[in-house]
Amino acid sequence: MSNNFVLRQNDRIVFLGDSITEQQLYTNYVEAYLASRYPELKLTFFNAGWGGDTAPGGCARLERDVLALKPDVVTICYGMNDGGYCPMKPEIRDAFVGGMRQLVSRLKAAEVRVVLLTPGMVDVTVNSDLSKVEYNTRSLRALADEVLALAAAEQLPVADLHRLMNDVEAAAKAADPAFCMVPDSVHPDPAGHLVMAFGLLQALGVPPRHEEVTVDLTTRQATGTSEIGIKHVRHTRKGDTVDVRLDKLPFFVEPAARKVLPFLPFQETYNEVKLRVTGIAQERAYVRTGATRTASMPRAFFAQGINLLDLRGGAAMKAAATLHAYTREKDQIYFRLWRVVALNNSNATGYSAAVHKEAIRLGPGLDRARDRMLSKSALTLRLVVSPTEQTGERVDNGDFIGRWSVLGPFGKPFADDKVGGEAALTATVPALASNWLAVDLDLDGLANNLTSVFGVRTDSFVYALTTLDSPVEQDAELLLGSDDGFAVWLNGETIGANLGIGRWAQPDSDRFPVRLKKGRNVLLVKITQMSGEWGFCVRFGGLRSPIWAVRHDECPTLNV
Repeated sequence: MSNNFVLRQNDRIVFLGDSITEQQLYTNYVEAYLASRYPELKLTFFNAGWGGDTAPGGCARLERDVLALKPDVVTICYGMNDGGYCPMKPEIRDAFVGGMRQLVSRLKAAEVRVVLLTPGMVDVTVNSDLSKVEYNTRSLRALADEVLALAAAEQLPVADLHRLMNDVEAAAKAADPAFCMVPDSVHPDPAGHLVMAFGLLQALGVPPRHEEVTVDLTTRQATGTSEIGIKHVRHTRKGDTVDVRLDKLPFFVEPAARKVLPFLPFQETYNEVKLRVTGIAQERAYVRTGATRTASMPRAFFAQGINLLDLRGGAAMKAAATLHAYTREKDQIYFRLWRVVALNNSNATGYSAAVHKEAIRLGPGLDRARDRMLSKSALTLRLVVSPTEQTGERVDNGDFIGRWSVLGPFGKPFADDKVGGEAALTATVPALASNWLAVDLDLDGLANNLTSVFGVRTDSFVYALTTLDSPVEQDAELLLGSDDGFAVWLNGETIGANLGIGRWAQPDSDRFPVRLKKGRNVLLVKITQMSGEWGFCVRFGGLRSPIWAVRHDECPTLNV
């Protein structure tokens, strides 16, 4: 472990900040990562973010909302609101610096270890008014420099989120000018919060996680210095099976955050266990984990190494996704008791110290429940390396389709066409489709699998796209369930639609006769959402031959 690692056994960590902290995204990512990588530390976490807050505001509520939690470590992220969304002025700078110094002084007096974060960035392409006042390049940069100076003076760990986020966004926009990770210009989306989490992990001194092991399928031997264990290497009629015992759970990068990975070295820095596979006889092969298959890859790809912690599917990744969901729900319990009940969403009225005290008491117990859950997690990952040219997910009668590309969410009205020709899109899928998100939908949580991708939504809709590779021309029945409404197109033909219906996602609620042509068939689904959790499920009945579901990222030019 790094000598700069900030955390210790049984530490209580509090995240202090404004609405960006209150979003409970970068904080949840860091919490889930540290809990899964260092379960032996038995860490406890609290989020003390407050929308609209400033550094002086944090001082005003420090005793009640932070010190009452008896923290060992406090991370501080202020500046976004302190700048006033206007040109930098001396009085703005002085108020921010004064507030930050007071926070650090009071926390250090309480023997709390402090970690500083500079303010993040605003996307001036979303809000031109912020560009006119140079809020990103001058105001936030000036406040970020003050945080760095304070960290140097007080010898505190610090992450320059402003510079990191701007650098990542510049690289992403160079590849795709439509890239955006701050959709309302101020609050990052999950991708932006993953960048923030990366910076905070660095500030905490978390050492990289990089392990490697090589398996030779010819000799069935494993070599390497990794702590992971190769339990079995055997040949079956379906391919060569490798059972890998991971030492720790992978970190679950939620689908909505994955778009930033090509421009942020998160996986290769903190989430990489590389398995190199040699001795593959065929020119191409794919890997299956659980019900999930990779695209068909050349033999050299496997020799270079597969990051096991980036493979979706299988028990280990499901356990990581469960930890992600548990963290989100656990932190919401504290937030609701603290803010909604104890404070009635008010700084001044209705404060119940007894309710807040009980909320604080619950925290360690919920985190110990998390640790017990981690201790029982399945850490064996089974890979089947199969020689085949076929890409995608095999779908037979009754199999739900998990392999999709999704686009959105968009707001009402539900009838809006956001793809420039919903039926026309099924004729040619654009090769450059960076806004489409490749996902493997949760087939164990059909009723709300879109919630795990986009969170709880109100008055929204998304598109889901998959290509069905059929070995023969055949008649079938398309079976669909949705929460709430839907529209379906197959190869440019409207199959069915009921956009305004409100319902739970029950399998096979709607049935449509379809004819699949030999080769590629493009299926486009629109799912609408009125409120709460949401999801959908699609499968086929009456298939004469199994088909394969292929995402656009696996076969980017689908001309049908």
